[in-house]
Amino acid sequence: MKRRAQPPTPTPPACAECARFTNLARAAEAEGDHSRATDMRVLLHRHQNAGHPVAVQREGEL
Repeated sequence: MKRRAQPPTPTPPACAECARFTNLARAAEAEGDHSRATDMRVLLHRHQNAGHPVAVQREGEL
């Protein structure tokens, strides 16, 4: 079974909620639960798109 490339390291969290989702994703990856890690990254992206002003959104999304 081929392993996929690891996702890029996220930028430093801009708020407590971002930090929480980032930490949960990293913990899930470390446990080998790739599905849960993906879920946490999706929730992180949704949170960033819905709740952050333009100034703190991820690069490339401005």
